[in-house]
Amino acid sequence: MRAPRLLVALAVAALLAPLGATTASAAPTNDTVAGATAITSLPKTITQDTRTATTDTVDAGLNAICGAPATNASVWFTYTDTTGSGLVVDVRDSGYSAGVAIVAGSPTAGGELVACSPGVAAASGAAGTTYYVMAFSDTPGVNGGDLVATFEPTPPAPETTVTVDPRATAYKDGSARLTGTYSCINADGYQSDIEGELVQQVGRVKISGMFFVYPLECDGTVHPWDAIVTSQNGLFAGGKAANVSVAFACGLVECSAAFVEQRVQVSRNGK
Repeated sequence: MRAPRLLVALAVAALLAPLGATTASAAPTNDTVAGATAITSLPKTITQDTRTATTDTVDAGLNAICGAPATNASVWFTYTDTTGSGLVVDVRDSGYSAGVAIVAGSPTAGGELVACSPGVAAASGAAGTTYYVMAFSDTPGVNGGDLVATFEPTPPAPETTVTVDPRATAYKDGSARLTGTYSCINADGYQSDIEGELVQQVGRVKISGMFFVYPLECDGTVHPWDAIVTSQNGLFAGGKAANVSVAFACGLVECSAAFVEQRVQVSRNGK
């Protein structure tokens, strides 16, 4: 009787074993550089569950330069830029906090890290450059989730102009007011400002003061600007002065600058 009972027990155990066993899910095929998913055309959006992705020494080597809090659940993509139009990778729509690293060339064969940022990163270079892109969870303890990665060409370079009116105003407190116009495009949401210096000889003293105007409205139309200039070494007064102004506009990849020198006639209290 013991043998049949033993056989029944073993059969029941074998039947129940698969129900209670746990099987580790396989990592995605693009978990490493060797299996990078090829992006053949832009724009392109890829959604992927990265919860079973891992991190390795390649990630760690890149992050030694990047400095992200973590590179968990990294997955890889590759794109060859045949036109030189560059590459933007945006992972901000993902279901977790994600970062992007872009390498020009293979990261396992001397490729150069050219961009690394939370949310969105961009790179531009010569036509024919092959980029490897690592998308990763940048929060310690969070191993991926629902990744949404959008690949696009880089946007047009920013453009800006600036003018300074030839007349300015000096006030009783010794400050001076400058006015002018500017235009800015392709830099909305990024750094844009006008900065400069006003210099005036008052007696034996050269009075000078810096000014800043920011942010700019980068919508492509012409806007007025004005700035109050205060000197650290004296008071501006009526008379001639010299001004140098620079308008800066930065986009995701590039920055532009417009430079103007202007002789200014300063009127005291507007007279």
